[in-house]
Amino acid sequence: MAHLHIKNLQAGYGKKLILDNINLTVEQGEMIALLGPSGCGKTTLLNALCGFVPVRHGEIFAGNRAVSQLPAEKRNITMVFQSYALWPHMTVAQNIGYGLKVQKAKRADIDARVAELLRIVKLDGLEHEKVTALSGGQRQRVALARALAIRPDVLVLDEPLSNLDAKVRLSVRHEIKALQKQLGFTSLIVTHDQEEALVMADRIAVLNQGKIEQIGTPEEIYHHPSTPFVADFMGAENHIEWPIHDDAFSLNLSNHDDQLDIYFRSESAVLSAQPKSESTDFNAGLIISGHVEQSVFFGNNYQISVRCGKHTIQADHNQNLPEHTPVTLRIPIDALHVFAKKEKHSDHQKTNIVSAKSMRMNHVC
Repeated sequence: MAHLHIKNLQAGYGKKLILDNINLTVEQGEMIALLGPSGCGKTTLLNALCGFVPVRHGEIFAGNRAVSQLPAEKRNITMVFQSYALWPHMTVAQNIGYGLKVQKAKRADIDARVAELLRIVKLDGLEHEKVTALSGGQRQRVALARALAIRPDVLVLDEPLSNLDAKVRLSVRHEIKALQKQLGFTSLIVTHDQEEALVMADRIAVLNQGKIEQIGTPEEIYHHPSTPFVADFMGAENHIEWPIHDDAFSLNLSNHDDQLDIYFRSESAVLSAQPKSESTDFNAGLIISGHVEQSVFFGNNYQISVRCGKHTIQADHNQNLPEHTPVTLRIPIDALHVFAKKEKHSDHQKTNIVSAKSMRMNHVC
C-alpha cells in the first residue's frame, strides 16, 4: 500500500517554479533517495511535503489523508535538517521529547518514549547531557530520535550526513538504514552523494531541473540509466559522440550508422599497455587506442588519463604507467550506455535506444 503519494506536484518560490509535475509513490516502510545536482529541486520537494513551501498545483497524500493544504503541524511529516536544528540550551532528553511536549502528551508517556528512543539510537546514559557537548554523530542521532518521537507518517532527511567527517559518515549511514529497517518508517532522503544513495535507498529518484529523470532501484539507476543526464550524473564520466572520424576509435554495434551519445565508466575500460591490434575483438563494444597523458594514484588503483585524438578518456588500472605509453582501451558492450540523438527544431534530443546488453555486434566501424 502506498504510504506517500505525490501527484502532479508544482511548487516554487515567488514567481519562480522549481518543481514541475512531480509524480512519486513511496510504499510503507520504503526509503527513497532524492538525488541530483544543486538547484534541481530536491530540498524544495521536502519543504513542499512538510508544508514549508506552498503547493501551487497537485496533491500530496500521506497515509490516507490529503495533506497538501494542511498547515505543517497538521501533516505528521517530520524533517531531520542538515544543520540538525537542535535546541542548544536543552538536554538530549529534552530535545528528543520536545515534539511530544508540544503535542501535550503526558509526562509519563514522554519519558517512556524518550527512554525507548535513547536505547534505539544508542545514546543510553546521555539523556542529561547538553547537545552542545556531543559529537557530530551523536547530534545526528538526537535529531533522528527527535523526529521519530512523534511517530510520523513520513520522515524526510535533508542531507543528514553532510556535516560529518568521512569515517563517521560511513558509520551513521549504515545505522540510519538499519534503524529504518528495524522500525519500518517511510522516508525520503536528500543527498548529493551517489554512493550514499546507492547504499541507503530502496529506490532512487534522480531529479534534474525540477523534474524526475528516472526512478528505480539502485541497480537499475547505476547499470541502466535511461537518459544521458542520469548516465553522466551516476558516474559514467567518459562521453563520446558517434560517429568519430578518427582511426583511434572502433565501435562494434549493429546501429553504428546512428548519431549516438555513448557514456561509460572508467572502471569499465580494460586497459592494456600495447597498441591496438588489427584483429577484431568482438567482446568489446568500443576499442580505443591512445597514449598515457597522466596517471593519478587513488589508493586501490590508478586513474589513467588516456589521450585519444581530441578526446581524453579516463580508465582505472592496477599499475602506474609512464606518460606517452601507448595503450589500448576495450570497453565491453554491456558497459556502454548508448543513446540515440534526434534532431527536432534544431535541438538535439537524446533518447535511450536499447539496453546495451541486447545490442548485437555485427560490424567494426
